[in-house]
Amino acid sequence: MVTVAFVLDLSNNWLGGVNYYRNLLTAVSRYAPDSIRVKVFLPKGQDMDAFRDLSKNIEFVSVSFPARWTLPWFVRKLWMKFFHEDRFLARHLLHHGVDVLSHAPNSVRCQGLKNIAWIPDFQHKYLPEFFSNEELSSRDAEFERMAACMDKVILSSETAKNDFIKYYPQYKEKACVLRFAPVLDFDSPKQVNLVEEKYGIIGKYFFLPNQYWKHKNHKVVIEALRILKEEEKFVRVVSTGNTSDYRAPGHFAAIEAFVKEYELGDRYLILGMIPYADVQALAEASLGYINPSFFEGWSTTVEEAKYRGKPILLSDLKVHREQDPRRGVFFDPNDPEDLAKKMWDLWQQPILNEDIDVLKRKNEAALQEFAREYADIVREMHKLNKNFDN
Repeated sequence: MVTVAFVLDLSNNWLGGVNYYRNLLTAVSRYAPDSIRVKVFLPKGQDMDAFRDLSKNIEFVSVSFPARWTLPWFVRKLWMKFFHEDRFLARHLLHHGVDVLSHAPNSVRCQGLKNIAWIPDFQHKYLPEFFSNEELSSRDAEFERMAACMDKVILSSETAKNDFIKYYPQYKEKACVLRFAPVLDFDSPKQVNLVEEKYGIIGKYFFLPNQYWKHKNHKVVIEALRILKEEEKFVRVVSTGNTSDYRAPGHFAAIEAFVKEYELGDRYLILGMIPYADVQALAEASLGYINPSFFEGWSTTVEEAKYRGKPILLSDLKVHREQDPRRGVFFDPNDPEDLAKKMWDLWQQPILNEDIDVLKRKNEAALQEFAREYADIVREMHKLNKNFDN
């Protein structure tokens, strides 16, 4: 059996990344435990609560990486910089019988096994104004090294794959698409009344579960609510997610100021970071989702709406069109009037709840396909590695 490793650092507060890995590892744990063996390597002392329930079919290994600013740390950094390989990590992985390193943490190879990279999207190419010049150069260099040094590069959508081929045509044969499916909790919604009472929510609402990064474009939703208020039309949106954006430290404060200036506090509820079970309950009880983002790789929000059978108002992006939610309504992310009209149209429609057993089966089928496609990628890499060894 092929053994695949993930090396995860969960300390950067990238919730989208945590959710992605949780979805993938859950799918593999449920549907491919006899096909591939998974080992997850975490820096020693790091909190693994997000994955604790997966320990039945997945082995978690603590690694003591060299402490910052020590001589071993400097030696490792210099070796990685000049030779683009990580002998320290490779030694640990090979010691644990790893055949394939998946979703490599950087563009540096681990010799002696196959290396797979993951590039979620090319946002910096389309929205360079949201990045510093240093970040733009760093991303370009990192992605190009991944294309050159990795054995395979996973992209989360055909849209991202097309971008990869456009920027790195000489490595197009390395690109493959792995669309993720969400792991939904269909039991926590039973606590809907308690959760709504907990946050003081009365009546229907749209659900907006995006982090407050600038490109997520919450502003267009609040502008739409302002327009609706001027038209004396009441619509409510409940927002959850991390309120910090390291690239735009004042962004969330500006959002709060706008809500206060136009007295939208009863129409736009900001809950911030809340327990996952509460997020699931609010999603299930909502009228539908909103995703106003300027850019996505493969949107978790859209996938959740699909498998919950919920309507979703979503920005008109190529990747959103590719995701093709059955009850999706597209709008121009730069046009709050367009969104306001479509919010009001949907607000007046009754909430239609689909059969939960049917939705569960669809979600499980999607996770099973996700696991199968991923296992096929890993096994193909292992096969190539065995052929190379021979």
